[in-house]
Parts: sequence; C-alpha cells; structure tokens
Amino acid sequence: MTSGPRTTVRAAPWRRVFYGWWMVAGLAVTELVSWGVLVYAFSVFVVPMRAEFGWSTAQLNGAYATGVAVSGLVALPVGHWLQRHGARGVMTAGSLLGVAALLAWAHAHSLVTFYAAFVLAGPAMAATLYEPAFAVTAAWFTRHRARAVLVLTIAGGLSSTVFVPLTGLLIGAYGWRTTLVLLAAALGLVTVPLHAGLLRRRPSDMGVHPDGRPAGVEAPPRPDTTGGAITRRASFRWFTLFLVSHTAGKLAVTVILVAYLTDRGYSLPQATVVAGAVGAFQVLGRLACTALRPRLPAQRTAILLFVAQAVALPVPLLTTGHAPAATGTVITLVVFFGLGYGLPDLLRGTLLVDYYGPGHYPRINGTIAIFVVAARATGPLLASLAVAAFGGNSATLVGAAALTAIGAYALHRAHRAFTAEAAAAERSAAHTGE
Repeated sequence: MTSGPRTTVRAAPWRRVFYGWWMVAGLAVTELVSWGVLVYAFSVFVVPMRAEFGWSTAQLNGAYATGVAVSGLVALPVGHWLQRHGARGVMTAGSLLGVAALLAWAHAHSLVTFYAAFVLAGPAMAATLYEPAFAVTAAWFTRHRARAVLVLTIAGGLSSTVFVPLTGLLIGAYGWRTTLVLLAAALGLVTVPLHAGLLRRRPSDMGVHPDGRPAGVEAPPRPDTTGGAITRRASFRWFTLFLVSHTAGKLAVTVILVAYLTDRGYSLPQATVVAGAVGAFQVLGRLACTALRPRLPAQRTAILLFVAQAVALPVPLLTTGHAPAATGTVITLVVFFGLGYGLPDLLRGTLLVDYYGPGHYPRINGTIAIFVVAARATGPLLASLAVAAFGGNSATLVGAAALTAIGAYALHRAHRAFTAEAAAAERSAAHTGE
C-alpha cells in the first residue's frame, strides 16, 4: 500500500526567532518610554514649574537629584534580586511605582510633596532603566550581546528625541499637570504588560541556549572571578571613575539645557526640539562605535568622541543670544554632546561583560550602579550650585567639559589596566599548567 506524499510541518516564522530577541524588542520599547518619561522629560517641566511656583532651579533640580540618590540606595539590592530571580518581577514593580510617582508629582503643590514624588521615582528608575535590561542581555546573549545592547541603547537614546519635544507640546496644549497624568498613563499602559508578559529569567528556562544555539566557544576562564575580587581590580576602579565622571558631566548639562536655551532667547518649543536632537546624535554615536568595532576597538572610538565632546561643550560661551552665529555654536554643542552622550551605557552593557564575563554581571553591575547613580544625582546638584554661584550656566558647561575629559582619561587607564590583568592571568594559568 503506497502512502501519500509526506507533509513537512514548518514552524511558524515567529517561533523560529530566538526568544531573546523578542525580549530585546519589548525592552527597547519599555526603555524608550521609561527613559523618556522618568528622566528626559524632567528638564522640560523645570520652566513651567519655575514660573508657577517661583522655586529656584536648585530647588527643582534637587528633587530630581533626590530621586536619583534613592535609586542609588536600592541599586545593590536590585542587583542581588536580578542575580537570583531575573528581571521580570522587579521591572514590572518598577513600572507600577513609576506611574504612582508621576501621579503624585502631578498633584504636588509644595516642595515637600514634590520631593516625595521623586522619592517614589527613585526605586522606579533603579528597577526599569538600563541596569535590569542589561542583566537580561548578559544572560541571554553571548556572541550577539553587543548587537542586543545596541538595540536597547538606541531605543533609550531616541527617548529624548521623542519625549522632550512631545512633553513640550503637551505642556503647551494641556499644562504641566495634565501632561504628567498623560505620561503616567503611557508608562503604565506600555511598560507594565511588556515587563510582566514577556520577560524570562534565563534561556535554560525555555530549553534553549544563549543566542538561540548551542553555546559557542566561551572566553577562557579567568582566575579570581568572584564579584568581590573584580571590584578590587584597578581596571574596575578606573572604569567606575570613567562612568562617574562622564555621567555627572552629561547629567549636569541635560537638566539645564532647555532652560539655558530659553534664557538665550529661544522659545520653549525651539529649545525642546534642540535638546531632543541630542538623542538622535546619541544614536549615531552608538551606531558608529558598534560599526567600527571590527576595525577600531570600542573604547578607542569612545575616547576620541569624548575628547571632541569636551572641546565642544564650552563653544556656545563664545557667543550670546540666538543669532545665526550663536545658533551655529549651539548646534556644535548638540552634535558632539550627542555623539558621546550614550557611549558609557553602551560600553557598560558590552565592555564590562567582555572584561569580567556574564556570570557575576548583575551583581557587579549593581555595585557599579551605586556610583553611577550617585553621579546622576551629583550632576544636577552641581549644575544647580553653578547656576546659584555664577548666575548662569557658563560654569556648568565648563565643568561638564572637564568631567568629560577626566572620563576619557579614566577609560584609557581602565583598558590598560585590564590588558595587564588579563596578561598576568594568562601567565599564571600557564605556570600552573606546567
């Protein structure tokens, strides 16, 4: 008896895609919204709140700095949770807490309630921004980790391009309180379902390997790879200094940029569009760093862009107002500030794993997050102090340029130290083998 033609059952196209990429796609959306709502939109609210309440820039930036400081306090516990339980629960809870913080902010009528809203926002930042997202890429990707991190950081970089102008338009149309309610709704409706429904802890939970295939050739094991040993290395200390210096400098500029441009005579919509353009150039910087990776090491590309950034930051101080020549200096700042802006996050999600491996990454990243988050809080405070002391933003731009230059030097020293440590480990392993 002759059987009929054999039928081949093919898996649906979406099932042939490695599940890690579905998580990266979902996290790209949530990072876009979370960064835009919890971080970048703040600079736009400074102008209308200052006008309504008469609060100083230092008082307003102090609330944001308080939230960032709180996020630093919880960074290490979040890292330990990620190490043990994965990102699903913590990122879902962080999104819900972010919604509550925005609604509390929308109903603030005093400095006390305003600051209280940012005490709520702090844990939301720690639980939803790059730290937990990078823990996912470290667990799910090996060969393609740099590509996965690039996707996430591109989305995070575009968040300022989307949400700074959007927030300005919404404030102009509905006022700042209603705008906060709308942003809270966007945060809740977009991020909560994606975090709760999409995230999984590790590939083995779904019967697959990192990158969607049997594990490839791993980097040779290095001795002394416990979390505590890594944090005592010179390379780790230099890398931390790099992140702290650059983060403090860029956040100082971020929180004053819209107000600085309006003080020069640009309208609020113009200022928000210009400030939002930083995000577009941030994406270009990350793409350039990744595309040049086969020919030029990522840290070397980053150092070159950081030096250019340090030179460009004070350029607008050569002019005043908003005439064409002055606008040219502002464009120079935006282009080079943007190109270097997002590279520390890219390197943190790739180079840090390349240095020390993925096994202890969530815990190590949680440790380093304490210092990075402290820098996020310090940057706005430094900007506020500079404005109060010098009556303008000139000192902020000069100080940020100096911090960027320090960061470039620290990154150079970090890579040199790691190279020496890796060579010493190889010699030790060879000697032991003998």
